[in-house]
Amino acid sequence: MNIYWKPKAWVAILLGVFLQAFTFLYLNRPKLFWLYFILSCIASLLDWRYQTSFIVSFSLLCPIHAYFVVKKYDHSFKRAWYSRWWGIPTIYGTFFMMVFLLRSFLYEPFVFPAGSMEPTIKSGNNILVQKIGYGTYGTYGFTLVNEEISSTDLMQRGQLYAFYPPEIDFPVVKRLIALPGDTLSIRGNEITVNGSVLTTEKLYDTDRETIFKQQLNGVTYFIQRDSMRPSADVDEKVLPEKSYFFMGDNRDNSADSRHWGYITSDSIIGEVVYIFD
Repeated sequence: MNIYWKPKAWVAILLGVFLQAFTFLYLNRPKLFWLYFILSCIASLLDWRYQTSFIVSFSLLCPIHAYFVVKKYDHSFKRAWYSRWWGIPTIYGTFFMMVFLLRSFLYEPFVFPAGSMEPTIKSGNNILVQKIGYGTYGTYGFTLVNEEISSTDLMQRGQLYAFYPPEIDFPVVKRLIALPGDTLSIRGNEITVNGSVLTTEKLYDTDRETIFKQQLNGVTYFIQRDSMRPSADVDEKVLPEKSYFFMGDNRDNSADSRHWGYITSDSIIGEVVYIFD
């Protein structure tokens, strides 16, 4: 081992720009790595939550700090394995793989882009989707597995789910209204599932929308109707096997199963378990 090894400034700066906190592993400074890593995780959460760009500042702070560490580098530090050429790629690759697997198979955050689920989910809200057991796994635009859900018990009327609509390659979120084998019909404000009309109570009017409280399978939620748009009615039908019927809570401003048709069980990504207002 070369006890007089000294890190190169240009390598430290380059790593600081692109890998940020990981440059301090190259510099033999694990405490600085953990400091910047924790701060960058906090910044990433804030960016995700509030749609800010705090994380960008680390691409400036880390290389500047790294440069000064190189200039004042103490040769008495024994060079650790993680500072070698293979150390950082190994650690970074392992970290990225853990994040990739977590998002692919367990939980994945999304930013909801539209108003089709108002008033429940507003445009720009962040949501968290639980994916385990639903069979459609992947993240960052990659689909790793595309199978049927492991149990039909995972699908409950009234809950929110993320899925891929027919002929659309990005996920959407809607409320599950009917299950395979259910009899469904829609007439204006009346939704009938298996012969029972969903309990719907008018709450108040706004300039254009009317807000209702609705109940389905013990779940209470709010919907809104647009008085200027015609209702998308659905004649009575029985849902086929492995097929689900979804609707947006913004009933007159939502593309959903009234337009796409049924959503098959191999298109379900997971259940929405948290909405960040």
